[in-house]
Amino acid sequence: MSVIGKSKSEALDSLRKQLGRQIKSGTVLLQEREQKTIRLVTGLDGLNASLGGGLPQGQLTEIIGRGPSRGGGVIMAALLSGARSEGRYVMLLDIGAGFSIGSFPEKDLESLLWVSCDSARQAVEALDVATRDENFPLFLLDGRDCDPSDWNSVRAQQWYRILNQLRQREAVAVIFARSEVTSATKHRLELVSRLALDDLHQERETILSRTRFQPLRRVVEEQEEQLRVG
Repeated sequence: MSVIGKSKSEALDSLRKQLGRQIKSGTVLLQEREQKTIRLVTGLDGLNASLGGGLPQGQLTEIIGRGPSRGGGVIMAALLSGARSEGRYVMLLDIGAGFSIGSFPEKDLESLLWVSCDSARQAVEALDVATRDENFPLFLLDGRDCDPSDWNSVRAQQWYRILNQLRQREAVAVIFARSEVTSATKHRLELVSRLALDDLHQERETILSRTRFQPLRRVVEEQEEQLRVG
């Protein structure tokens, strides 16, 4: 350690001793905020357990399915059904128009606003506008048809603006994708289950019972690790 580095370290140690608990690292502050976060209970036990009780309000959450038949569609249907039963409106931003009205019960469609988008950039721009509206507490962005490179057209600044708008309204946004999307996301889950063809003919509850989630490292933790290595 250099003389300058040593003197800085000694100064910090001295400051900690003088101020005690008044000094907190950014990691500790984030952990405290996480503990206070209100969560939207989804009715999906595996999802709730993986996220510490439910979808964190005021946050972006990514659900990653790296291949076909991972169960992302049935999870979206379950979230829509749960929102309808609780009297909440849901906005679905569908990239590639893969939404099939026949896959959802008619009663669940009553609380849905479907937005067809041609690209990842268009969907995020729509989400940017929509998250300013107080009428929608839940946003689902279906980007499973996007290539990882498609998300590169979206500026990081726009993601953080969306995040700020979600926080102001305590709304929830869930992104379904084939790979990681944005560093603005605090929570990522990977769907590690793979559904067989016969599973598609089962009841929704049966399919959901077979889905498995794997929490991925939080983006903040990844960034801190990079700083430590650097």
